[in-house]
Amino acid sequence: KMPGGGDGCFSAIANGRTFYYIATQNGNILRLVPQADYSLPYTWTVVTPSGATGFMFVAPYALDPNNSNIMYLAGGTEIWVNSDLSAIANFQNNTTTNWTGLTNTTVVGHNITAIGVSTSPANRLYYGNDNSQVFRMDNANVATGSTNPTDISDVSFPAASYVSCVAVNPRNADTAIVVFSNYNVLSLFFTGDGGTSWTSIGGNLEEFVDGTGRGPSCRWASILPTKNGIQVYVATSTGLYSSSAINGTSTVWALEGSSVMGNIVTTMVVTRASDGLVAVATHANGVFSAQAVTSVQTQHPALPLAFSLSQNFPNPFNPSTTIHYSIPDKGVVRLTVFDIAGRQVATLDEGEKPAGSYTAVWNGTSANGAQVASGVYFYRLESSGLNITRKMVLLK
Repeated sequence: KMPGGGDGCFSAIANGRTFYYIATQNGNILRLVPQADYSLPYTWTVVTPSGATGFMFVAPYALDPNNSNIMYLAGGTEIWVNSDLSAIANFQNNTTTNWTGLTNTTVVGHNITAIGVSTSPANRLYYGNDNSQVFRMDNANVATGSTNPTDISDVSFPAASYVSCVAVNPRNADTAIVVFSNYNVLSLFFTGDGGTSWTSIGGNLEEFVDGTGRGPSCRWASILPTKNGIQVYVATSTGLYSSSAINGTSTVWALEGSSVMGNIVTTMVVTRASDGLVAVATHANGVFSAQAVTSVQTQHPALPLAFSLSQNFPNPFNPSTTIHYSIPDKGVVRLTVFDIAGRQVATLDEGEKPAGSYTAVWNGTSANGAQVASGVYFYRLESSGLNITRKMVLLK
């Protein structure tokens, strides 16, 4: 039994079990360091930002999967980010240490209800609220300077509904699922392009194609990468379901653990990409786990096979946009921006790099830091005698 008291909310364990985090109501988050045998007493401190207000009764938060000393927290209508939790002193209540409130994430009158953070590319944040809105923020880590969020909500989302989960593929953050927990609405939406487009994937979990009827309430989702694609798990009011063939409204969901769990209420499901572990929490019936029957991807994603430059996102953009590129071999890389007259405006990346996938952000400034005018610009990637050029539009 861990200390804390109150109504239990979200919990998390930092990489290497350096810290344990447990939360109680209204955003009270306790950081614990257990003894070797997990007996009392624990070393403790409260990491809740002292400047945050308006917490929901259950306030979601997430540790960054690439650096578990970074935390993203829903402080009511605003996202808060801590750039280094390990620097917070022990045995104190609330703190300002390393916390920053991202005021540009606020939608007045609507609470942030779900957070999803990506592994690759790093520092991509998805979040949703209680008004059917979903946002994406690239480069969300304040240590490197956060960008403005992009509203990636879709007209097909159910009106005035509650986003209970944003599940992100740990191997490819362009793949994500949004879960709406309301009854009598379309509950599940899938994107494979970072939120540019969305598809309803409720399939046989919906009685009728518009989401009405006796379909269960969906609470949570998790995406497990496999050698053949992805396996998706959804926790619902009638049990845990899974599918390995996402196919829009024709998606077929199968009940998991029918002889062990059955149709009990499940509230959350998480998966581990390294070994295929699946763990599901039920309402008052305990926690269950299993190994996925399908082979998972290797723990370390394969190196890119081709020289590639992705279309920037968002596009058009204001004030900043993100560019992803890949090189299959070690080489000198140069990523530059030109105006429509062919004049070089900025250099976004330059130098020798190992094979891999990379991200660059352009905030609409020239090499001397001055803001450039609205218009059409081109960005060019050069490496090992190869080059690719793409067009982007800056609107102010």
